[in-house]
Amino acid sequence: MREEPAVTDKEYRVDLPEIPVPATRVYAHSTRMSDFDSPDIERILKPAYALPAHALRITLREGLSSTHVETRARPHATIPRLKYEVKRRLHGRQPVVDLSDGFALETRFMFLGNYAHLVHDLIAPLRCIERTLAAEGVGEGPIHVVLPAEAPPLAVRVLEEAGIPWLATDGAVRGRILTASQELNIALLDELTHQPASLPGAPVHDRVFVSRRGRRTVLNDDAVTAFLAERGYVRTFMEDLSVTDQWALLGTAREIVGIHGAGLSSLGFSALRAQEIDSEGSPAPRFRLVELFSPGFSSTCFREYAAVLDGRWVGVRGQITPDVVRDLDVQGNNRAHDMASFEVDLAALEEALDYSAALD
Repeated sequence: MREEPAVTDKEYRVDLPEIPVPATRVYAHSTRMSDFDSPDIERILKPAYALPAHALRITLREGLSSTHVETRARPHATIPRLKYEVKRRLHGRQPVVDLSDGFALETRFMFLGNYAHLVHDLIAPLRCIERTLAAEGVGEGPIHVVLPAEAPPLAVRVLEEAGIPWLATDGAVRGRILTASQELNIALLDELTHQPASLPGAPVHDRVFVSRRGRRTVLNDDAVTAFLAERGYVRTFMEDLSVTDQWALLGTAREIVGIHGAGLSSLGFSALRAQEIDSEGSPAPRFRLVELFSPGFSSTCFREYAAVLDGRWVGVRGQITPDVVRDLDVQGNNRAHDMASFEVDLAALEEALDYSAALD
């Protein structure tokens, strides 16, 4: 019978300041709803706001961790509760993984199947936790990331390419068990400065167009690619690159046009690059991102990436279709079109590029 977790919690707090998110614009597909007599681009002002000041809370427990199922709250409904109890017994019979006095970061309660979440919810906080423990004199040993037994292959691949040790189990782990709060971890992206990696001395490509295959594609991709190629943008697909090659590509690019998707989170590794100084002696933007997205899935995620990393963000929204209006605004189904493909107005894209270039 496995022993109960030792109650020897210590908590460490990392206070994070408010981060301003500057005002910007989204350029939308031409429509007669803008001008009934002739279609025109919609120019949407996105007001400034701020990511609020908050604290990263790190808990250290010396002893035995919970099992996988116990990282989640016990359900109240009868059937889910019965399933929970069955899993709790099964997981409790798993052999304990003994790390002795080694560190283990519990991540089995997290969403691990999306690359962007791995970047800002796992790697960036992990680097902050390492620095915090070292500053507190707790220790500087490697931190093993605890994954579920059926670990997402993407999580394993990313951790291995990031040089982060991991273990996969549904059972308990004995050691110095760490957990961290999961609130506004995007604010920790500059911790990627401490990721042990090096970027190329020069940009892989100064201007990059991040396209997509399959879902959430640009319907007129060939026209967009040709338009951007005339302006020096090189089309690329993140799925064709290793993780570290993605870091090198987006970590060094100065100007990026990209379709919304997790692959853009490699922009976080621009933190590894020394910030340049412009002709007036001020820090130059690390990057300028013009993000293309469907009218059915407008997201602020990478606008906030840019704010934290001192980049610049401008949006281009695709053409609205009747089913998008029906599903999102009439029926309130906000995820009905999150993977939908869309058409980009080249005039809107051109104006967005001009506006992005003018942002200081």
